[in-house]
Amino acid sequence: MGATPPNRIRELRTAAGLSQRDLAERINELARHEQHRTAAASADSVGRWERGDHTPQPLYQRLLAKTLGVTVQDLHLVPTSARPGPLDAPEDYMDVVTLDPRVKHSQDEWRYTRNALNAQRHALSQLAARLYPEAHRLGTTGLIAHPAWLPSTPVDLADIELEHQPHAPSPASELDGQEDEASYARPMQSINRRYARYTQAIRDLAKPRLFDNRLCWRLTEVSWGDNLMAFGDTTYFAACDVFESTAHELACAALAEDGTPRDRSPTMRDLPFRRLIGNPFNLGRRPVMPAISTLTIRNAPGGAEFLLHRRDPRSVAAAGGMLQVIPSGIFQPSSVLPSAQEADFDLWRNFMREFSEELLGNPEHDGDGQPVNYSHEPFATLEAARRDGRIRIYCLGVAMDALTLVGEIMTVAVVDAELFDELGRDFVDRNDEGAIVNERVPFTEKAIAGLLAGGRVAPAGSGCIELAWKHHAAIMDTRGTL
Repeated sequence: MGATPPNRIRELRTAAGLSQRDLAERINELARHEQHRTAAASADSVGRWERGDHTPQPLYQRLLAKTLGVTVQDLHLVPTSARPGPLDAPEDYMDVVTLDPRVKHSQDEWRYTRNALNAQRHALSQLAARLYPEAHRLGTTGLIAHPAWLPSTPVDLADIELEHQPHAPSPASELDGQEDEASYARPMQSINRRYARYTQAIRDLAKPRLFDNRLCWRLTEVSWGDNLMAFGDTTYFAACDVFESTAHELACAALAEDGTPRDRSPTMRDLPFRRLIGNPFNLGRRPVMPAISTLTIRNAPGGAEFLLHRRDPRSVAAAGGMLQVIPSGIFQPSSVLPSAQEADFDLWRNFMREFSEELLGNPEHDGDGQPVNYSHEPFATLEAARRDGRIRIYCLGVAMDALTLVGEIMTVAVVDAELFDELGRDFVDRNDEGAIVNERVPFTEKAIAGLLAGGRVAPAGSGCIELAWKHHAAIMDTRGTL
């Protein structure tokens, strides 16, 4: 027989279907809801509690019980030995330490600004775009683009050459978000210092459900004369430290105390970090992590239509609360294994993985597991459909979200109705990043104009939709309605 468990935490957690990480995150979420600003449980904390290495302090006992739906007595906790020892984890002392009012005020203001940023993302994106020359603005989408980054006609993904530059000079020596100019975007961590990185503040104060530091590719060159895109290596947090600081700085300068835009719009003089970045199209100045956003069109003789995705601000760090085209995801490998990095360095395969995860609800390839086997479903069906022309996918151009200066590779996938409906039988209503909008949008000039006028679509999605309509004669099959 095995040893008797020191308490019932593991038993109750397992019955609730939670991992140690899940339980820690729910405890912290409950603590934030109840205004316990200092709560800092982790998966390691839960493990120590379950093993009986430490008995949770009274605050955590109550949070544990409430999260698991039991009483504190039901946890069957046994006090640990009273022998003296170091306090080696936040949960050992955080509930008895009062946060300095100045630090608390700084952190509360930072959270408020992040929430206001999401609520006013459309207005802020428009304001950010106006900081740059009109020739670089992509209409009213909130995107900016170097004219050379937009091809004269859509380019089939099969015709684009990708070049991996693993030894490209690191932009970290140029700019990484830790500069003094970016300090205003980071809250106080203690009375003596601010957070060193924006991602550390997100982790501690406003962590979304999906927030992992994964390997990503960073854009280093776009050349439509050669149909070439080149990429170096970076990580999600390295890019996030820069692009989230850039957006937060603008929100601080542009929004009034009630979270609405001020009468006076800020200029570059008011934005020292954005001014330090300088030319946004200098790809060696900072890590430019691109997302691949795809407008998925169902093409039928009776009329073409497309899908939208409502991003959940509780789950994602960027563009929360906005509508977005689907699928959409960062250009990154499916696994940390070298074989995956070689096999996944492909725009089409990135699209297929995001299609599988966001529309079909398959588990996310989060970098920790084995590489994707593209001979398995649904990838085999998608590959076959692309070979016989039932899916056609084009790149519409490369741009940047003016608010964050994140790279955006804009694509459009035209799917024959019969195949779309066959795949659609397995489409999910929700995924890890939000909800799929039930009502499809007609791919017509009138419907698109009405949709984009509402200011609810994320800049990347607006760019995909606007450019797809501009080039609709080139991308739509003659069997459709156009």
